[in-house]
Amino acid sequence: MDDDVVFLPHEIIINILKRLPVKSLIRFQCVCKDWKNLIQNPSFIADHLQQATHQNPSLLLECNGINIPLPWRLNLLDCGLQVRGVQNSPSNNSLRNTGIVGSCNGLLCLEIHQFNQSFLSLLLWNPATTAVRHVPRTRTDFFDFDDWVTAFGFSPIVNDYKIVRTYAEFCDGVTQVEVFSLNRGTWKAIDIGNLKGVRLKSETVSANGAIFWAGVNLVGEKKESEDNIDFQEDEDYIEEAEDEVDVIVSFDIAKEVFTVIPWPELDYNADRKLTVYENKLAILCDIWEHDDEMPDMIDLWVLDEDTCASGQTWSWTRRYTSSPLSCKLDSITIWRNEIVCRPDSEEHDDKGRRNVLYMMNLTTNEVNRSIIPCRDSILRIYNYVESLVSVGNNYIEES
Repeated sequence: MDDDVVFLPHEIIINILKRLPVKSLIRFQCVCKDWKNLIQNPSFIADHLQQATHQNPSLLLECNGINIPLPWRLNLLDCGLQVRGVQNSPSNNSLRNTGIVGSCNGLLCLEIHQFNQSFLSLLLWNPATTAVRHVPRTRTDFFDFDDWVTAFGFSPIVNDYKIVRTYAEFCDGVTQVEVFSLNRGTWKAIDIGNLKGVRLKSETVSANGAIFWAGVNLVGEKKESEDNIDFQEDEDYIEEAEDEVDVIVSFDIAKEVFTVIPWPELDYNADRKLTVYENKLAILCDIWEHDDEMPDMIDLWVLDEDTCASGQTWSWTRRYTSSPLSCKLDSITIWRNEIVCRPDSEEHDDKGRRNVLYMMNLTTNEVNRSIIPCRDSILRIYNYVESLVSVGNNYIEES
């Protein structure tokens, strides 16, 4: 190295830059064309995302607030349990009637409910870069259906983000599905396949190139009473004999195929919710006794890899059981190596209501209680990481 010229090999520059926050990298694109092209390079974006996912994961806290624009209802909780706001609005619109469909690799999918409109607007938003993409309208008028569910996920196999929207009649199974591909930029209708007779719930998670829903398989059919003689005068009488089976539905983002998965067989009563652990589908179970509403413990079940290739064999493993709980906690998600919980009832001090989260360490079984300084009560929690992931195409400048 010449004493008068400071020189760093390109590999070291990359190694330094990929550890920096997104806000700094956006500024550093002004240094030179080489740095701009590097920071916009898909390979660098992927390396930066991987680094941030392991070193700086966050929780996105959506707070409750009537008629408050969405960005002002969002806060980020970092690894040091410090809270800061997210105020970069994704549009000139106030977004008061906006919900978060999902969070994936630093992108948020937003669904905007517009009064007296025959469609639901969708946005893809990267809060860290402030980039926004308006998703084109679907081909389907949602007023033609009583129920619709929207989901969002990413497949590393095809390197594509997709939005899935399913449509159904009231309390009936899915009848129509549309998929939006970020790479393709358009919607397309796909075969419902294994979704025939399945009703989906709105909560979803995404892991390892798939989207998962909790659902109900309506295996029975509505049929008339066997004793028709007694009810001949009442032609509207129908006996509903439906056997409903709780299931999990998986959507392979690359193949665009649905698969129905059974829940693990539990020998206890529990509230069950889908989550992700080590990039695998997992289930958190808040366990309670028959005669007591107080959850006793929390279990974590994980769907093992390499057991579902045939589409018929599913293997669940219980990976964690908590110690007996001293208060009623509702598990929410897994963050880092901890189960994030909140108390079933609000906690107060002399200043009023407090937002409290409990972190249950999966290795040590320790439970830590943290007061979260948010003005309004926490409504929902999402795993989030700041990233450079683009909502559109990147353009590389020539030197």
